[in-house]
Amino acid sequence: MFCPNCRAEYRPGFATCSDCGVELVEILPPPDPQDSKLKENERPDSATTRYFLAWFIPMCIYLILFFGVWVRPSLFENTFITLLLVCFILVGNIGAFWMIYQAVRYERRVGRYVLLAFIPFMFVWYSLVRVPLRREFQGGSGFIR
Repeated sequence: MFCPNCRAEYRPGFATCSDCGVELVEILPPPDPQDSKLKENERPDSATTRYFLAWFIPMCIYLILFFGVWVRPSLFENTFITLLLVCFILVGNIGAFWMIYQAVRYERRVGRYVLLAFIPFMFVWYSLVRVPLRREFQGGSGFIR
């Protein structure tokens, strides 16, 4: 049994799709290449590399500071380095919680975004790529509610 709308496969015994509410069919028709939903679902993967790597620069600065202080504890005596490290830690943790909250509230598949939230400063990528897509589709996407 297949859903003709979201193309999900179901075990025998189900009559309607749990996501779409559409009646299931025995044979799934081939996808139409002109279907706008197919292009819409490809959209999150088409984010430019600079957006995907936007989290990388602050993460590198954070790791350099963290391991620099770990190797040379005397760097903690410098107030600027200490404040910078504390700010990076606070911003990274608050951003991770924000990303988890946004994923739980708006995404259909929450698990992958919760795991990504554990990567330092990944919330920068999420805010640059996923939030604009959410605003653009406003509930018409299979990826975003």
